[in-house]
Amino acid sequence: MDLYPLGLLEILRAYREGRATVQDYVTSCSGRIAALEPRIQAWEWFDASRAMADAEERAGGILADLPLYGIPVGVKDIINTRGIPTRMGSVIYGNHVPTTSAWVVRRLEALGGLVMGKTVTTEFAFRSPGKTRNPWNPAHTPGGSSSGSAAAVAAGFVPVAIGTQTLGSVIRPAAFCGVVGYKPTHGAISRTGVLPFAPTLDTVGVFARSVADAAWFGACLMGEDFRDEATVVRAAPKLLHVPLEPLAGSPRIAVVKSPKWPLASEAQRQHFVECIMKLQAAGARVREVTLPRLFEGAWENGWAILAHEAVKSFMLIESRHRIRLSPVLMELLDRGRTVTPEQYSRALEKREEYRRWLDRVFEQHEAIATIPAIGEAPESLASTGDSVFNALWTQTGMPAVAIPTGRGPRGLPLGFQVVGRYREDEHALRVAAWCEATLAFSPGLAGG
Repeated sequence: MDLYPLGLLEILRAYREGRATVQDYVTSCSGRIAALEPRIQAWEWFDASRAMADAEERAGGILADLPLYGIPVGVKDIINTRGIPTRMGSVIYGNHVPTTSAWVVRRLEALGGLVMGKTVTTEFAFRSPGKTRNPWNPAHTPGGSSSGSAAAVAAGFVPVAIGTQTLGSVIRPAAFCGVVGYKPTHGAISRTGVLPFAPTLDTVGVFARSVADAAWFGACLMGEDFRDEATVVRAAPKLLHVPLEPLAGSPRIAVVKSPKWPLASEAQRQHFVECIMKLQAAGARVREVTLPRLFEGAWENGWAILAHEAVKSFMLIESRHRIRLSPVLMELLDRGRTVTPEQYSRALEKREEYRRWLDRVFEQHEAIATIPAIGEAPESLASTGDSVFNALWTQTGMPAVAIPTGRGPRGLPLGFQVVGRYREDEHALRVAAWCEATLAFSPGLAGG
């Protein structure tokens, strides 16, 4: 039996029961990569021999008791990996090989996991696409900026992968590629050693093929890091009962369509309504909640924060290499310089107002249900799609989970998004798992 279709918890069980070894699993995943990578191009860097050497190091012994024992992981290529190229999706970093791994990489390795390879990112995790194609149809975008991470999990190259989200870079590609994407509460996973873009927005997240796998993997990567003040000041959420405990009873769900609802495709809107009806039929108590006028400028507010913070993050790179940056990134940086300190301060205050209003929604509801993307992945490799259905939840730092729930008219994945209360990730994941089980859709693996 081929092992590559097994998810994280399934392969851990197979290891414990003696039905597979780490070498067996890595060999199977490597064979899958050899077969499909030329078409999908999820990897920025992959070395099958190094992956096998890492697998052999983890064979048996005391490591077998660790929670990520023998799990091959795709790591987004804006995350430093010692001795492995980290190119940031830019020719500027074409020869960059870090001498120290990011905190999150050291964490996964300490818990028994191994870096299978580096997954393709858009340029500096912004809008200029990389080479990755949607594994369901290579003429379509996989989404971004965590393009390769989403595609690698969808194709069966790895059971889990790490991405980042500053606007919609985990949830949107997860929806486009038909996998689970989990963006934790801001500050739950350290960003030390991860390329900074907009520090009050940047969030490390994960991809998996089930909510339970995403919960397990995300929990393993969380922890306090005094070099990343977000993990200390904000404090990581209390997480998790592992494996994820089932939700007791049916949830109370607030349906939020947002003012951006008309931007979604008709197929996505109709699919979302059908999903809500199925959840109601299964016992969910659902109520539509309309965002007040307070939120009319929320998306522009988030962009002001992002642009202003990006100027500082890219100051050194821009001063040395501006001519080598993409036009879309240069345009953002130019825009960021027009945001005054007073405007930035006001934008941060507005963000707190949004969070306080949304927090009141959770006094009567356990989660927010909304759509994760515009619909099916666009038929284009020139753009990774629009983050309009993700940016508000990222701006407010709230946990979000995308689950695959169907297919659109072109046969590409459609998804569903569950948003949780700030710092209550565990409950958000439990609601997402309930929705996943109730909607009972299994996309399988992309690529045949």
